[in-house]
Amino acid sequence: MTTISDVIREATSEHEVYFLLTAYVEAVRHGDMLGCLPEPVRELPFQGLDDVRTRVDGLKAELELALPRNTRSRVIVKESTELFSEALNRLVWLEWEKRRAVAMAA
Repeated sequence: MTTISDVIREATSEHEVYFLLTAYVEAVRHGDMLGCLPEPVRELPFQGLDDVRTRVDGLKAELELALPRNTRSRVIVKESTELFSEALNRLVWLEWEKRRAVAMAA
């Protein structure tokens, strides 16, 4: 079974990554009746690589809080942390590839 993380891992452009992150955030915003995710994570639109990095840091900080294990809140925050981290890694890699292609063309 393919997951959204799998699709992000294989995205061929920044646009694809942001599209997938936006779809995920929209789904969580409408399904997160308990408000498990911090507000800054649920805000749209994304403002670039540093914005995604800030959201990853915020999610990691949220996980560090004393969220009880195996609660709905912890599961959602953990899933989101993993997904945003995957997206950040892909965005960094795509940026690196873009710079490499420019350097090779010069």
